[in-house]
Amino acid sequence: MHLQQSPLHLLKRLRISYRVIHYGRSYSHNSSGDIAQTARRDEIAKFKERFNFPKATHTIWQLYRDGSFQTRLQQGAAPKVVLHGWIDSPPRKVSRTRAFANLRDVQFLYRTAEQIQNEKHQASDEDVATIQLFEDLTTRSADINSPGVALLRRMKQETCVCVEGHVCRAKGNVPWRLEIAVDRITILNNAEDLVSQMRGAKDWDPKYRYLQLRSFRLQRALAMRSKVATLIRNVFEGHGFTEVETPLLFRSTPEGAREFFVPSRTEAGKMYALPQSPQQYKQLLMASGVHRYYQFAKCFRDEDLRKDRQPEFTQVDLEMSFVKASDVQDIVESILVRLWKAIKGIELRHPFKRLRYIEAMSRYGIDKPDLRSDMEIYDLSEFATSTANPDYPVFEILVFHPENSKFPAVVSAPEGSPTLRTPLSHRIRLSKEEPSKWLNRCVAEFDLKLVSDLETTAREIMKKFDIRDGDVVYSCTRQQMPFENPTPLGRQRLQIMQETMNFSEKDLAPLWVVDFPLFTPTETGRVVNGYVEFDYTRLVATHHPFTMPSIDSLPAVFNAARDESSSVDARTIFGQHYDIVVNGVEVGGGSTRIHDSSLQRFVLSRILQVPGIRMHVEAGEIEPDNPFTHLLNALTMACPPHAGLALGLDRLCAMLNGSDSIRDVIAFPKTQTGADPLVGSPSRVTDEQLGAYHVQLKK
Repeated sequence: MHLQQSPLHLLKRLRISYRVIHYGRSYSHNSSGDIAQTARRDEIAKFKERFNFPKATHTIWQLYRDGSFQTRLQQGAAPKVVLHGWIDSPPRKVSRTRAFANLRDVQFLYRTAEQIQNEKHQASDEDVATIQLFEDLTTRSADINSPGVALLRRMKQETCVCVEGHVCRAKGNVPWRLEIAVDRITILNNAEDLVSQMRGAKDWDPKYRYLQLRSFRLQRALAMRSKVATLIRNVFEGHGFTEVETPLLFRSTPEGAREFFVPSRTEAGKMYALPQSPQQYKQLLMASGVHRYYQFAKCFRDEDLRKDRQPEFTQVDLEMSFVKASDVQDIVESILVRLWKAIKGIELRHPFKRLRYIEAMSRYGIDKPDLRSDMEIYDLSEFATSTANPDYPVFEILVFHPENSKFPAVVSAPEGSPTLRTPLSHRIRLSKEEPSKWLNRCVAEFDLKLVSDLETTAREIMKKFDIRDGDVVYSCTRQQMPFENPTPLGRQRLQIMQETMNFSEKDLAPLWVVDFPLFTPTETGRVVNGYVEFDYTRLVATHHPFTMPSIDSLPAVFNAARDESSSVDARTIFGQHYDIVVNGVEVGGGSTRIHDSSLQRFVLSRILQVPGIRMHVEAGEIEPDNPFTHLLNALTMACPPHAGLALGLDRLCAMLNGSDSIRDVIAFPKTQTGADPLVGSPSRVTDEQLGAYHVQLKK
């Protein structure tokens, strides 16, 4: 292959001595001449062009979207422009003197659905993300054979360039399309061959995330996220909220998830913890007299990762004093209504539907139900009771009417998840079997106690729930107050929806799930005869330990606080906790908080049994091991009633973007292992570095 050589290489071959400055390095030779001096000046000039280039006069976006510019073109003008960007596609040579390529520039202005509807442009945003460059060397006076001349035909894909030329209408059948007749093109930075190779890859190496981010899809996702943040801020500002930043170097407190620790250099043996949420700080702000608070908060949880979870994430945090739950819910609904209207052009009906936790679990088998389908689970307690396990007495079924749909598989337990039960399935074949056969199988499987004989019970069930020939009946059992979440039939319902139903982006079913159990029994990790075992004497907070009990549950909590011999039944105590769910995705959760110090102390010490906290403390007494002293003290200082909520910004943006993974709306996400291959984190540190922080690794 013949390689073109620069003037300096030619001079070397002619043995002409010269002295040039090349990228900051000096090379000296014995003699000099006019040719060497000229070559040196050319080399320096080319080098300076990378840093001293003309300012862009327009962006591609402006060329297409600016009405006055379009008018000038219609009047026959050919305006001269300067554009900056990258060569988006390999140049196409159509002759010895003519070549084409596409330019992609740096400015992407996100247009909301409202703006798109109002502007009525013929071209989509993706259509105008690039513009065609046209180079005709017959109009150029430069020596096209000189290797020192920057030509479009010589450009590699993704080369960073400055283009000077005239705008004109492109030839063809697309009347709105433009092109640039190139007068001059300057290379600002060359691209390695790897860049063009990566452009065609299906699976991007995360080490080159910055290259992947150049794509229109991800540029649009980041711009959309920025617009979402602006819209949310506008809603908060319109309702009198104050944006307050809270610290990231917090202390370790038992809130459920594993924490990330930061060792202190100045206090040996002590560590900061990165906040799982700003929960305690925002409650302290309420005690401080901040009436309405919000922030876009960075949160950190050392959890096992999946497609909708990252070790660091962003939540839209809000808290309000002197309010009820409905006041918080109204603000959140106004945010979601505004976002879907602006970003998607879709009107959300509000106020949103509300479901109690027990209703969501019994009808849909999960505490974040997807209501785009009206398919429900039926409680058959009036016909039968299961005696296989006293903790799981409720017999229930899910009926699927195929109607040209494929036969859905029975949901299976993932490998390594022995605590997930699977339902029993039966397809009704009235021409081949007795109508009661499916129920007979259930009697044997779940030790059912029927209220009537088998045939009568089967006939009454099939009539009441419209079970017909060809239908599929899924059956299982559950607890009276379901803590197994989702239930087997809840998982089956989700699988049926995924396999047999199609929804458009306009199919939206937002709702509030309310009246959660305040506490949840812990799983023992044992499976007894196929059933998950729970320990009802060891409770954890369903939401977090600062959630207020429901008004109806307060008498039971009050009595338990006064009588040390009494206990709290997790199945009968409910909390003022509320989750906002959209299409089966929990996009946020909140609660009314406990603002009474004695009640908060009772919950932490007696029910949740947090170490270091006593039920009764004398005035001025210090609890050295109490991780919540700061909050309990603040509650004693006339802290007002308050409530709040946090929206998951990453998850919310993924939904608005139509993405399955939140990684699409995060600039630099972590991998499934929590690593960032781009920068090589986490990274090793030396023993000397660790020693300064009083940390020593186990050998």
